Amino acid sequence: MGTDRTGRDRDEAWRREFAGRDRMPEPRPADRLPAGPARRPPEARPTARAEQPEGLTQIHEPGPLPVDPELPDRDACWQRLPDDARAKTLEKAGTVLLWWAHLTEDRAPFAVVLGDRGLCRLLPAEPERPAGRLRNMLSTSPAREYRGERVRLEPGTLRSRSFDGSPPAAAAAAGGLTVPGRAGSPVERLALDPAEAQDVLGHFPLDVQDFLQRPFLSGKRSVRADWYYYETVEPEHTALFLVMCLTDERHVTAIEARRTLAHGAGPDRARWHAITCHGARLVRR
Repeated sequence: MGTDRTGRDRDEAWRREFAGRDRMPEPRPADRLPAGPARRPPEARPTARAEQPEGLTQIHEPGPLPVDPELPDRDACWQRLPDDARAKTLEKAGTVLLWWAHLTEDRAPFAVVLGDRGLCRLLPAEPERPAGRLRNMLSTSPAREYRGERVRLEPGTLRSRSFDGSPPAAAAAAGGLTVPGRAGSPVERLALDPAEAQDVLGHFPLDVQDFLQRPFLSGKRSVRADWYYYETVEPEHTALFLVMCLTDERHVTAIEARRTLAHGAGPDRARWHAITCHGARLVRR
């Protein structure tokens, strides 16, 4: 496929943005195993208002989050991946913002890593596909081959925001909940794939749901959703670690969150201890 002037200019901007930084991140403590150096990426200028419709984003209801206690956690799944494949994924992602590793339906490990350079996926290669058609082959192991995928973040568009999980002050003062957007505007709906993503998205506070969905309202409205969660049971509550990523051809939004929920309480009574969201535009492929 040919490269036009716009593509060349974008590639040159990419090289300037990350010149001299294509290297392995330094290790961090076990809880943040795949992450890079402990530094926050600079917060970029917000997405232009022209790309942010003023309508109301669709707010979802929380659905079931089934838990299989037999499945290993993300750290154990990450360790099952080949060393060179993990290293290459971290190198391509840059400074890690969030990540998870899990098992496919046939029990093969895979990983998703969002960094300040791009969104990376490390996936088991499909054995029936001809080797010549596999791009970015990262490694082989006695049992399985892996392939890496990266979509680059457009330089200068990354923005991060923290939420405390409480209702907006104006909503609390009015005695009810409101959704960000212009009053009287229509509800803007997305087609999430898979549809079960609505159940996961519905667990987040309203302003968080709006942050995750709003960048996609100006596009084709078909959005890929990926997520991971891990629940632990304590004497007085359950603790949930949840990561989610929404993408289309032009945007990515992602969230890492932790909450506790008293036994027998509904999701609306959850106590959020940390919610960090990220959003960026993607470089067109």
